[in-house]
Amino acid sequence: MKRILIIGNSGSGKTWLGKALSKKLTIPLFHMDHIRWDKGGYEIRRSATDINKDLEAIKNQDQWILEGVFGKMAEVCCSFSSMLIWLDLPWEECKKNLLGRGPQFEEVLLPPEREKALSKLIEWAAKHEFRDDANSWGFFNTLYTDFENMKARFQSHKEVDLFLSSI
Repeated sequence: MKRILIIGNSGSGKTWLGKALSKKLTIPLFHMDHIRWDKGGYEIRRSATDINKDLEAIKNQDQWILEGVFGKMAEVCCSFSSMLIWLDLPWEECKKNLLGRGPQFEEVLLPPEREKALSKLIEWAAKHEFRDDANSWGFFNTLYTDFENMKARFQSHKEVDLFLSSI
């Protein structure tokens, strides 16, 4: 487990698991949100050139954990990942986590913008299972099925906790 890719719906616990693994294994953690979005928030997408440059820099490191919801980024990283973890939690658990966490990029959003961002995120994430795009359940299922190295699919927090305690 030297190059770990964590995927899942918004609110599934990718960041939490990434931080826990990073601390336990002393491996640097990277967030797809920070690679895809500019510092201004979710409305400002970085260029494909900058995204690919950052992914290439991560690829060249011996050890890393990369977490996120962006299927196309994950797809690029699958070829150089030693482990894929799919957090495939039920929507109600993801929604509960999102409501407890709130939107990210809090430092750049004013309170009314935070509420609007959270509402938009919940609306988008609720369609995870039904969307037909690279950030959907179907796309993640294909990534997971086709992945040839070590992989794990967790469908509950209990399974994630058992995995962490086994490391």
